[in-house]
Amino acid sequence: MSSAATDSDLYWLKSIMKNELDLRPPFLAGIGKKRVIMRDELGNPIGHLTLSNRWSGYEINSFVVDENHRGRGLSHELLERIDTSPTFCYTRDIRLQSALLKAGYSRAFLPGFIATSNLMLARLCIVLCMIFTLDFRRLFHQIKNILRYKLYILDD
Repeated sequence: MSSAATDSDLYWLKSIMKNELDLRPPFLAGIGKKRVIMRDELGNPIGHLTLSNRWSGYEINSFVVDENHRGRGLSHELLERIDTSPTFCYTRDIRLQSALLKAGYSRAFLPGFIATSNLMLARLCIVLCMIFTLDFRRLFHQIKNILRYKLYILDD
């Protein structure tokens, strides 16, 4: 992939992350190995997911479908492109919850002790970064909605 395409993808991803308060802060956006980008027929990015290694599994920690392309089954296509297991995802988005269930994920309480420990450390770092970057709007939004996030796990 060319540097210009990578820069363009990163700009697109950061612009979406800036407006979607349920997502990680935009400064954590990246295009690399454990990321999946979907493109339209013109090569423009329209979907993205990021996987993070949580030692005993992978977390889907960013999942985005461009709002102009929603309702076309792109969430299902993104989920099909994941090639690691076990995989889990915390979300409060009803559409993503439905796509996860259709893809074979099941509701769970915790992703396991090791993954939960790793996840707690990662979330603490993200919270500290939000404080240091003065991203209080995102921080308060996520704290306010913390009990609405549901966990889905795919264990192959």
